[in-house]
Amino acid sequence: MTDSTDSSLKLPLVERWMRRPGIQAWLQRRLPATDQLTLSQRRIFIFISPEGSLFLLLLLALFIAGINYANNLVLGLCFLLGSLLVVTMHHTYAQLSGLQLEALGGEDVECGQLARYRLRLSATGSRAHRQVQLSLGRQHLTLQSVLSPCDVAFELLATARGALLPQRLTIASSYPLGLLRAWSYWQCQTPIWVYPAPQPVRQSSGLRYLPDQDSNQPSQQAGHDEFGELRGYIPGESLARIAWAQFARGQGLLTKQFNDPAGQDIILDYHAMPGADHETRLSQLAFWVGELAAQEQAFALILPNGQLPLVAGPEQVSRARRLLAQER
Repeated sequence: MTDSTDSSLKLPLVERWMRRPGIQAWLQRRLPATDQLTLSQRRIFIFISPEGSLFLLLLLALFIAGINYANNLVLGLCFLLGSLLVVTMHHTYAQLSGLQLEALGGEDVECGQLARYRLRLSATGSRAHRQVQLSLGRQHLTLQSVLSPCDVAFELLATARGALLPQRLTIASSYPLGLLRAWSYWQCQTPIWVYPAPQPVRQSSGLRYLPDQDSNQPSQQAGHDEFGELRGYIPGESLARIAWAQFARGQGLLTKQFNDPAGQDIILDYHAMPGADHETRLSQLAFWVGELAAQEQAFALILPNGQLPLVAGPEQVSRARRLLAQER
């Protein structure tokens, strides 16, 4: 597989014409969105390429010269080259016919980051597909040969929370002589989910705790919520935890120790977040999901249109971010 941004991959005139709104509406009806497809006659377009247009002018010049001068050799050469064009049409079409495409999607991504959308191409039989060109926006890939399953990926910028779908993909080939160009379009259905970018909030803001039913006295554990005590500074600790007031009074370097309520379950409640609008609250929830994931802390999540039970672990984090991405 090779990357290419060569000018030869720029859209020909006929494809630019097919981008008109009326033609696009017709394509939407003829080529509906799907995650798996096999290219067939209904989905493949073929037309003369810019190089093929020059070849047609050559054929026309040879034909006129042969007729004008009654030269059978020139006419024979014209018909021979014309038959070559017909045979090329069959082989160019065959490079896409039977090509299987499957959308694999990608992992959930944070808003503002790049997502990788993966696709899989394979052949239906024992015949390889040559010089398959894939175009998505300004990204271009050329697969020299497709026989066994081959995975490719395109980068998409996640600019907004929610479902992220790639634009309509163009699959093309000009093999073997470049005189004709066969192409097709593919619109995928499987989205990449974009969860909100974390927005930090002040300590414990918006968190709800459920007391441990088995304990009458709430205990404490190391954390960042409530001030606990002062102890001697250990090299490598964060400077933000140093008790500078005590240091100024000559008591030496001491660090502040904070405690979190132990034996309590944490609930991330949308309605308890201090944000002023919907997206801000979701971003604050995303921040707490990341913080609790780093601490391997169990948590529950409550949203207006969904909720998660109290669980800990990477799967809970993934489910929470997916729920934040899908929240309306």
